[in-house]
Order: sequence, then C-alpha cells, then structure tokens
Amino acid sequence: MAKTVTLDAEPVKAASPYKNANQELRYKFYTLAIIVVILAAWELAPRLGLVSPIILPSFSAVVGALISLVQQDFFLRHFSVTLTEILIGFVLGTSIGLALGIALAVWPTAKRIAYPFVVGFQAIPKIVFAPLFIAWFGFGMSSKVVMAVVISFFPVLINTLVGLESVPEDARKLMRSIKATPLQTFRKVSLPHALPVIFAGVKAALTFAVIGAIVGEFVGASEGLGYLVELYKNQLRIDRVFAVIVILATIGAGGYFLLEWLDRKLIFWRTDAQGK
Repeated sequence: MAKTVTLDAEPVKAASPYKNANQELRYKFYTLAIIVVILAAWELAPRLGLVSPIILPSFSAVVGALISLVQQDFFLRHFSVTLTEILIGFVLGTSIGLALGIALAVWPTAKRIAYPFVVGFQAIPKIVFAPLFIAWFGFGMSSKVVMAVVISFFPVLINTLVGLESVPEDARKLMRSIKATPLQTFRKVSLPHALPVIFAGVKAALTFAVIGAIVGEFVGASEGLGYLVELYKNQLRIDRVFAVIVILATIGAGGYFLLEWLDRKLIFWRTDAQGK
C-alpha cells in the first residue's frame, strides 16, 4: 500500500509594519543627509573662493535674495501671471492630449491617419515655435499659454494611447460575452486599466507646462517669472536668478506632489492590488 507523503507548506510571513516604517525612516534620513551635504557645499564653495560668487552665490545669499524678492510689491503680479499661464496651459494641454489619445485608441483608422502627423509634430523642437507664437498671439499671456499647451499635451496623448491599447484581450472578450456595450467596456474595463498610465502622463505634462510658460516668457514678455529671470540675468543679480529658480521649482514640485496625492486617492484599486 502506497504511503501518502504530506508536505507542510511554510507559512508566508507578512512584512512587519515596524520594519517597513524603519526602512521608510532610513530612506528619509538618507535623503535629508544628501540635501544637507549639497547645501553645505553650495554655501562653502563661494565662501572658500572655489567659485566666483557672481557665478554661484552662496546658499545664504540666495535665501536672502528670495526673502527680499517675495516682499517686493511687484512680485505677486509676476508670480500670478506665470502661475496662471502654467495652470491654463496644463489644463488645456491635458484635455487635448486625453481627448486625442482616446480618439486614436478607439478608432484605429483615425490613428493610422493622424498618428504620423502627431509624431512628426512632436519631433520638432518646441522652442522654435516660441517666436511664431509671439508674432501670432502677441506679448501677452496668450502666447505663453499656447506654448505650454503645445509642450504639455504630447505625454498625456501617448500615455492615454498606450494605456488604452494595453487592456488585456481576455477582459474585452469577457465584456463582450456578457453583452456589454462599447461604452460600458470603456468605462468599466479600459479606462480603469489605463488610468495609472494616463496619470503618469498627466504628472509629466505639469512639468512640461512650467517649461512652456517660462520658455515663452524668455522669448518675449513684459511680466512673469521668466521675465524676472531675464531681467536679473542682464543685471548680473545671479542671487535673484537663483531665487526665481527656487520659486519655479517649488511650483513644479508642489503641483507634482498634489497630482501624486490625487493619483493615490483616485486610483485606489492599484494601491489595494499592491497591498499598501
């Protein structure tokens, strides 16, 4: 009579929450240490004569210039102009990219016709359009918004297209087997599956919108943070140039982390699937 051998499977141990917390704390410490080292080197390099303060002002000088700049009466006007250009360009660029990406994914014929033109347009360095937009739309806010739209729409378009085309065919067949309409399939399967990829494109679009608005202000503007960079560069006020750069970095990082938070809140099924 054959003996039955029973193998006892070893239980899978869940990761300790304390271990995960310690790892996260350790990573934050490493990040903070790197920041401290960079800021210390930034502060000491010009003070020790390793680099000219005209080329690289000390960190404390940049902080002082930043505090002085934000207290100026004109700062809020320039800040609000650039922020408005970025937000409008981002919203319009994201909307256009999302709509065009969905259209190309849903209608393959439209993709075959239009996609080569889209790729060809994207291959053109966008900065060459800046003088044209200034000539067409003037030195005001409109030309900068158009520049931000032109630069920011493409990552949303590509990510939307890739996300919708990567839906498993088995999921589509399942929806067809239960007599779901194309719209129901799109809402219940295709869009939820593609949203994580789409959101990655949206986050990239925000940083591109910042670039587009500033490039437009570099080429021709009478107000905005890009205008201030050009003004202070010509005056050799490099400390204030760095101060404006810090403000622009804060705008971009703040918007990115806000979208990251929305990503976690809206696409909750991805977080659940990862067990976080």
